[in-house]
Amino acid sequence: MYYIHVLLFLYLQGLLLNSCNTSEIHALILARGGSKGILNKNLQEIDGISLLARTINVLNSSNLFEHIWVSTDNEEIKQEALKFGARVHDRDPFYAQDSTTSLESVKEFLRAHNNVEKFALFQCTSVFLKNQYIIEALKQFVSKDCVFAATRSHKLRWQRQADEAVIPLNFDPMHRPRRQDWLGELIETGMFYFATRHLVVTENRFQNEKCGIVEIDPADAMEIDTYTDVVVAQCLIQDRLSSRDAIHNKNQI
Repeated sequence: MYYIHVLLFLYLQGLLLNSCNTSEIHALILARGGSKGILNKNLQEIDGISLLARTINVLNSSNLFEHIWVSTDNEEIKQEALKFGARVHDRDPFYAQDSTTSLESVKEFLRAHNNVEKFALFQCTSVFLKNQYIIEALKQFVSKDCVFAATRSHKLRWQRQADEAVIPLNFDPMHRPRRQDWLGELIETGMFYFATRHLVVTENRFQNEKCGIVEIDPADAMEIDTYTDVVVAQCLIQDRLSSRDAIHNKNQI
């Protein structure tokens, strides 16, 4: 069964490559060196490989991008990127500050690479990036201005006001919805953003009303922000590997 899934994936990937020209799309990873929450976060290892290398490996395995770029101001990150086959954009330190936004950093990259008209921004702290999500994003990007990753949430949200009052934000307390009674909300995961040069440089944004959305399984939507996240991600990866091996061994019997 596992091999059937692999063959099906390769077949679908071939259909995608035949249906649209993906060679003009570049992958971009922003990986500055001055992370504060986790020291050298982009080089933090999970299951023996850095967050940066994990993302580069997935992008390389997809074989769907013209080039994979890492924008960084850090020599260690630069060497890690080159080691795993990515190209490096030496980011101006001015655009690698704590206060620098992703939009500003992408603009700086685009100014240096005039040939890049379409790109996909990937966040290496999203450790469960999968080729199936990339393929779905590329399919939508054919007819959309932009595509981003989101996961569906059915959580009921509140907000505390300045006067200490609390108010509901997405439901009526007099008619509390059951999970099956509403579609929930789509929450950005930060895993990736597909966009065009025009959207970023001219309109000064990654998204508009013509965006496509790839729904990420909640189990894959985790983002590394703290050392606790690193530990949890390590446990989840080990558990998934054990489950996959158990299924494989069962199929061999």
